[in-house]
Amino acid sequence: MEISIIWLVKLLLAHLVSDFWWQPSKWVEDRQQRKIRSKYLYLHILVTGATAILFVGFNYWKVVLFITVLHGVIDLAKSYTRANFTYFIIDQLLHLLVILISWMMVFDQHKLDMQTLTGFYENSKFWVVATVAFFLTLPTSIIIAYATKHWAVQPGLKNAGKYIGIIERLIICVLVYQGQYEAIGLLITGKSILRYNSANEEAKTEYLLIGTLLSIFIAFAAGFALKLVLK
Repeated sequence: MEISIIWLVKLLLAHLVSDFWWQPSKWVEDRQQRKIRSKYLYLHILVTGATAILFVGFNYWKVVLFITVLHGVIDLAKSYTRANFTYFIIDQLLHLLVILISWMMVFDQHKLDMQTLTGFYENSKFWVVATVAFFLTLPTSIIIAYATKHWAVQPGLKNAGKYIGIIERLIICVLVYQGQYEAIGLLITGKSILRYNSANEEAKTEYLLIGTLLSIFIAFAAGFALKLVLK
């Protein structure tokens, strides 16, 4: 394995250790309440830098300093937002982006140039996959909601069915593209058991079944279309 890949993996591991293992929930809660005045914010920044140095070595102290400072800025900005899943994901993506930028700064062979960016922008396979993946998320959820609105019943957890459907469609599409139809059968069977166990009313069961079958049909069609276009 290339030394550059090992270096990147070390930085990613350092981030996971410092952000999830060496950061107690008490620190996060104090940061959300006290913002810039929280002592745990600065303690976490110190732990982040020390962990990165420990994993990649003191020779890269400038890069570690860059990562540590931006990590602190991102965490400080996050403390002024609501503590929910969306901001958590944005926070983690920004941390990963900083690590990737640092990696490209250290190793010249991984630097992005205009030719690479142009090639990525003009990659037809990427745009086909991106279009299909996006279609299977909110657009398909809206289509199914419109198609089944005449039979709609009171939902359980807010938006839970929508997100379950999105994840289910993406998984089925990938499995269809890979030709793993047995795995799809297991997925559908498992979901059906859970659905029927949780649905005691006949009307609710039928409504969920209609939405599920429509969702599965669209996912299958998208998977076959992907397979046809990219073969």
